[in-house]
Amino acid sequence: MQCKKEFYDLGITEAVTPGGNTVKTYRVERTLCDILRPHSCVDIQVVTEGFKRYAARKNKNIPLLSEYAKKLKVERRVRAYLEVLL
Repeated sequence: MQCKKEFYDLGITEAVTPGGNTVKTYRVERTLCDILRPHSCVDIQVVTEGFKRYAARKNKNIPLLSEYAKKLKVERRVRAYLEVLL
């Protein structure tokens, strides 16, 4: 899947691998928005499970998820999942 240059850096953070290396990765909120984008070929069961697990997290950041959803133009779809789960 291709991404516009203006969105490439959106949601990038750093994480430490089990081997102790620091790598760049996307935040979970960005990933949830990406799997809802029209050209994403992610199975609906994977999407549903991802949103269920996100809703169960103690450290979820709904305002950030909404911000990313608006920028990536999947706000309606994100809202539909959140309305059911929260």
